[in-house]
Amino acid sequence: MAASGDGTATLGLTTQVERPKSLRDQVYERLRGAITSGEMAPGAPVIEAEIAARLGLSRTPVREALRRLESEGMLEPRGGRGTVVREILREEVDCVFEIREALESLAARRASRHMTPRDYTELDRIVERMRAHVDDTEEMERLDTTFHDRILAHADGVRLKRMLGDLRAEILPWRAIALGVSERRRGTVEEHAAMLAAMKLRDESAIAAATSRHIANTHAAVVGHGDAA
Repeated sequence: MAASGDGTATLGLTTQVERPKSLRDQVYERLRGAITSGEMAPGAPVIEAEIAARLGLSRTPVREALRRLESEGMLEPRGGRGTVVREILREEVDCVFEIREALESLAARRASRHMTPRDYTELDRIVERMRAHVDDTEEMERLDTTFHDRILAHADGVRLKRMLGDLRAEILPWRAIALGVSERRRGTVEEHAAMLAAMKLRDESAIAAATSRHIANTHAAVVGHGDAA
């Protein structure tokens, strides 16, 4: 039994106990993976009873998972057809990513004016963790969110934070599609590293270029997925 510095037994309480995933979460992950991989094609009907039967489950966890996916924008109601996988409309994707490119670039440039060496060390660690978890899609999504959130936190400007925060929430399904591809995950790590290097130099032209390249590559991955589908 380990002991703390004052002699008190720690009982091995240095790490959290992992809780088993609920049926709802397992169904959610299965369906989300099927959508981002293209197994469930855009526009395809999603029928609760059929999914429950195929998975050998009651309809309750399936219904809860479908509601979560709908709230995230991966599914959408379609009148008499019920719920369907959200279609990727090229004009909508293009517009949203053009706006995001401008706002993310502005956030990174503004953040570089205020960040300290300690702040950059934290971002370095996030990038290294992404590199170490590049084959773990779920962890990559979480770390990608954290990286951009840390930058936005230092960007200064309530209106910018609100606008970019709303936009990021809207494109979550598209980001999941992009990061579902291993090549895109690896590219994201290196693009984040390039953004960070430019920010450390406070070179706003380089920051804008690196950020624009990152968003453009994500945009291309999303559009490519839609074309393939």
